[in-house]
Amino acid sequence: MTPDDPLFQSPMYLMLEAVRMARRRAAVLHPGEPLRIQHVLSLAWLAEGPISQRELSDRLSVDPADLVSVIDMLERHGYVERHRDPDDRRRYALHITTGGRRALREHRTRREEVHESLLQALTPDERDELSALVLKLLAANDPRFAEPEADQGSPDRTSTHP
Repeated sequence: MTPDDPLFQSPMYLMLEAVRMARRRAAVLHPGEPLRIQHVLSLAWLAEGPISQRELSDRLSVDPADLVSVIDMLERHGYVERHRDPDDRRRYALHITTGGRRALREHRTRREEVHESLLQALTPDERDELSALVLKLLAANDPRFAEPEADQGSPDRTSTHP
């Protein structure tokens, strides 16, 4: 493929390649990392407080059946515990453990190393612009990324960013 190939003019293709590059770089910088994006996102939401598996599925826009294996893995590693929901004994509430909080903090540190490695060619202003443009695209297509209404008292999403 050469720079005059139409794929080089496709922002979606270029974003896909950037994600693939980030995964490869993360694997080189941090071999054996057990957490994947769904694990990290789950831990980030659970760090805000216990929620049901169904609620987590909705927040992540993941099929509940697909989330089961994610939660099972987090539970096996001691990052998450399932407790009966006192309001509905048929449901389980998911709780992040101390180990899960530690794993989330460590992942964030490793993520910053990967970001710094990948984004070193960009100035701080260019990084901000890139983030703003991607966020604008996401917000226009997924309400999870839209700016929260000022009067809704929504939690600050920056605290849960993986």
